[in-house]
Amino acid sequence: MSILILIILISYFLVCSISYTFLKKLKYLISYHLGMNIAMTSSGVMGIAIGTLLGYAFPAHYTTITIATTLIAILIGAIFGALVDYQTLLSGVSSGLMAGIMGPMIGVVADLPLITFCTILVYAMFALLCFSVRS
Repeated sequence: MSILILIILISYFLVCSISYTFLKKLKYLISYHLGMNIAMTSSGVMGIAIGTLLGYAFPAHYTTITIATTLIAILIGAIFGALVDYQTLLSGVSSGLMAGIMGPMIGVVADLPLITFCTILVYAMFALLCFSVRS
């Protein structure tokens, strides 16, 4: 079971990094409003998904998981927010803070169908973010 959790976690970061690379190439097409949505969605979905996954896998280490997830979500929000300007960076950081704290709370009481839903949500949201720049 822990190998499956590790594979899912790696896939989250892989999808996130591929999306960032794609969006970085098109950063001059991203407006302020779209940039704020990108920063908040990326940090929010990653914070909740990583927190849920790690909270499910390691419920006894709740405090450590909450701190790690919050820092990861804040970092992702800052990275995606930095594509546009400092205001979008701030939006990404604040969204990452909230999602990073909420994710492990959900994960402690989660079961496998919720993990599957979070995984599908991560893939769908990053696909939607990349598609939104084109339209």
